[in-house]
Amino acid sequence: MQRTGYGRGWRGVLAAIIWALVVWGAPAQAQETQPAEIRIGLPDQSAGSKPFIGGPLGLAYIRHSLEQVFEPQGIKIKWSFFKGAGPAVNEALANRQLDVVYLGDLAAIIGRSGGLPTRLLLGSRGSSSYLAATPESGIQRLDDLRGKRVAVYKGTADQLSFERALKSAGLNERDIKVINLDWSAGRAALSARKVDAVWGGVSLLTLRPQGIRIITSSQTLGWANTTQAAVLASQEFIQRYPQTTQQLVDVLVREAQWSSDPAHLGEYIALMTEQSQIPAALFEEQFTPQTLSLKTSPRIDPFLHDSLQDSVQRAKAAGLIRSDFSVDEWLEPRFVDNALKTLALTAAWPAYDADGNAKP
Repeated sequence: MQRTGYGRGWRGVLAAIIWALVVWGAPAQAQETQPAEIRIGLPDQSAGSKPFIGGPLGLAYIRHSLEQVFEPQGIKIKWSFFKGAGPAVNEALANRQLDVVYLGDLAAIIGRSGGLPTRLLLGSRGSSSYLAATPESGIQRLDDLRGKRVAVYKGTADQLSFERALKSAGLNERDIKVINLDWSAGRAALSARKVDAVWGGVSLLTLRPQGIRIITSSQTLGWANTTQAAVLASQEFIQRYPQTTQQLVDVLVREAQWSSDPAHLGEYIALMTEQSQIPAALFEEQFTPQTLSLKTSPRIDPFLHDSLQDSVQRAKAAGLIRSDFSVDEWLEPRFVDNALKTLALTAAWPAYDADGNAKP
């Protein structure tokens, strides 16, 4: 009898505990445990001694806007810039050393295809790559690259945009002599005439005083040929800290809105110039009042979706990834959509179609 009474008593206590968990559990779960720090990784595209990357995360780094929001909450922002660009960022992600990253399309796709559990939080798009050549090479247009020595930083978004550019001229990598050099080494090799041409970013424009000629750019070939980028977060970070993730995206959307305002264009270029040590005139070629809206839009819209899906297919066809995937499983638009609504910015940017045209 005593044992029976004890069993009934214990079952009553257990039932009371379960009831308490049901009643009080939901509010407790809503109070998310905050991370001690947010570890952010970015490729370093600086031409000087200071670390630099474009896009909303790069601007947030320059303006300390994440620190202003998170440090009062006791959350540290830890920045890591990688000279090894996308491959090095992916390696750090694989080693669980980063929570949030900014990557060009190819590096992000390689990571996702290779099993990195990332989700794409917001977009950054329309970055132009350039074909720079020595006058001695005789290169006048893309068609002239056949048989030439061309440096490209493989594993980065430059490789994919170069593949697109070659295809537009009826060429592929087998028609030329591709040399894998990082951005700094590529510029040095071109200046020393060790290669005939380099395909890369805006810093190539700094070589024009040395006689280097800019033959064409991906933007000249159409918006669909430009490089897209994205802010990614690990699935684990998003699941553990959804409120923190939303706060971070809110900050980045505000940075995108600030940079999209033509009234801020001069200050924006000045900030980019001071941080990167790339001349202001070169940023002025990249950013104009006519291109600001598309370039700064954080939306995950048809343009970004279709460009990324096309990049996945091109990367698979070129043997850069083993397996393709649907970007619908990768995109996580709820955070940027919430930010646009909360910040009353739903009308700040139109949605762009696959060709880069604003949709009505």
